Amino acid sequence: MDLSFDAYFEWLVPWEGSAYENDPADPGGATKYGIDQRSHPTINIRTLTKIQAQRIYWDSYWRSVAAPQLPPKTAWAVMDCAVNCGRAQAVKWLQRYLRITDDGIIGPDTITHAGLDNDTVMALAVLAQREAHYRALAKRGSFAKFLKGWLNRNNDLISKLK
Repeated sequence: MDLSFDAYFEWLVPWEGSAYENDPADPGGATKYGIDQRSHPTINIRTLTKIQAQRIYWDSYWRSVAAPQLPPKTAWAVMDCAVNCGRAQAVKWLQRYLRITDDGIIGPDTITHAGLDNDTVMALAVLAQREAHYRALAKRGSFAKFLKGWLNRNNDLISKLK
């Protein structure tokens, strides 16, 4: 199984969609390829290309969560959690699984501990924490409409990484 960044991005695009959207219930505002205006205020979301989106995912997510230094399945899980729930939160879920200080910063301690653990178990544990987060968010009313899609995406990733 190809667990490279390029393979992740190709898995991601159908989940995020390539059309421009501006759902009032989405706190990120205008979105295309999953790139949202709130997180990327200098980007023209309406004219964003797939290649530009891929570059943003590489620079702003893949590299920022040190995915190249993590075991491959865990890299995908942390990356996808960073995309949907924020980089610091994704890293905290990994750190909580590893039972180390959960400061949301990928450093040598996190990378070392992650390298010593079972990749599949670790990735699935991170995704289980994301599921719990999604379910808690859905109880807040306006996010309830997103729960089914969030869980479908999470379950698809779990299936891929098992």
